[in-house]
Amino acid sequence: MSWLSRVMTTDFCPWANRFVYWLKEPIGWFVLATAISVIVGLYLSPIGWVLAASLTAIIVVGMAWPLVAVYVTTCELRPETDSVHEGDACRMLVAVRNRLPIPVWGLAVEGYLDCEGDEAVPTVGLACVAPLCVSEYGITVHPSLRGHYPIQLPQVACSFPFGIWTARRNLTTMKSLTVWPKVYPVHGVCPIIGLTSTDEGDGNRGGRSGDFIGVRDFRRGDSAKHINWVASAKVDSLVVTERGGPQSVELDVFIDTVMHPSTVMSLSGAEHAGPTGRELLANRIRLAASVLINLQQSGVPMRVTIGSQSLRLARGSQGRQQILNALTEIPADGTTAVIQRKRTGKNARIEFSSDRHGSEIVQVIDPRGGRRAGGRSVMKQIESCSALADQVLSFWTEVRDADAAA
Repeated sequence: MSWLSRVMTTDFCPWANRFVYWLKEPIGWFVLATAISVIVGLYLSPIGWVLAASLTAIIVVGMAWPLVAVYVTTCELRPETDSVHEGDACRMLVAVRNRLPIPVWGLAVEGYLDCEGDEAVPTVGLACVAPLCVSEYGITVHPSLRGHYPIQLPQVACSFPFGIWTARRNLTTMKSLTVWPKVYPVHGVCPIIGLTSTDEGDGNRGGRSGDFIGVRDFRRGDSAKHINWVASAKVDSLVVTERGGPQSVELDVFIDTVMHPSTVMSLSGAEHAGPTGRELLANRIRLAASVLINLQQSGVPMRVTIGSQSLRLARGSQGRQQILNALTEIPADGTTAVIQRKRTGKNARIEFSSDRHGSEIVQVIDPRGGRRAGGRSVMKQIESCSALADQVLSFWTEVRDADAAA
């Protein structure tokens, strides 16, 4: 079936497209039928003139009304909020001013939420606009891919009443929308610890050393020497003493933004039903965004390298916006810039990439992860599937267990 698919989708005569491009619109066939009807009327039968007159009337009405509807109305499209996450609901407001004393039918706004290379589909469709007034409509959309919209200039279009030709005009007023990558919740805490303890600073979270914080239930991977036997005897279950203190964590994060050709080719055939290269890259960005937001909320200072871009994150909500905005800038089809890895032996690292089978690979390198503080590298494989949220949810728990089991 793959060869048949290639035959059906391959353009064997691209040089001839300019001569037949006008036939892509239905009006091209109406014009051709009108010409044939005129020839029939001249040389064969008078019925040809009747057909030619009918087709001409349809063509005139089918072109005149879309032109009038597009040029006598003024459209404005804006989102109620400046930024949303992928898949979240966003309400769009459409304001249309009709200067005609009669209603206008069949208006549509195209190209606002379209990605590069995608076919234009109406973002907003209006059945009827009242005469001599400004009408405002609200519609809820769910942007599916990160980016700044619109990517290209939106247009107001109309093909009413016959749909044989579409008149288009650039939108007069619009407001941009930023779509951030989707962020999944992550349970647990980062198992990476700093090289040295500090009197103050970031990284104050639960760990195996430091001041007494409290007690908690025993979890897999906890050392037996941290068990509080007195508290355990009272509740008849294992209870662990929780400690924590400021740690000088130096975490380097590297995010690969290249959509690898091997991955695209392996999934492009008709026999493969897996996600496309663009979807694989989008899942990698969502995974990275979820982990980075979790680290940033835990107060872990990071140096983040996204492709060839490096940035130092600020604290609080400003750092969260830095992460989301930087990941939003990544093109839908990836970049050609090779990731720049400036490694230092004492810094912990997290690297996000993918393999040729379409799985996301996360490598966590902790200089103090081993039992003898000799360093530990943990490789995690995340499948790009519908269960991505569940895999991200247990991200840190699996890393801790793997580290403890080692």
